[in-house]
Amino acid sequence: MQDKGNVSETETTESELVETSKRRRIGRWLKRRRSVVANGILRGAAYGIGAGGIGLIVWWIENH
Repeated sequence: MQDKGNVSETETTESELVETSKRRRIGRWLKRRRSVVANGILRGAAYGIGAGGIGLIVWWIENH
C-alpha cells in the first residue's frame, strides 16, 4: 500500500475538487439565469419610475 500522508503541491484533495465543482455549478446556474435577473431588475426599475411619475402627477394636481 502507498502512504498517502502528505499531499504534494500538484495533487488536489477531494475537498478541493468538491469546492471547485460547487463553484462551477453555481457559475453555470448564474450564467443561465443572468437574463432573468436582468429582466427582473429592469422591470422593477420601470415599476418604480412609473409609480414615482404617477405620484408626482397626483401631487402636482393636488397643489395646483
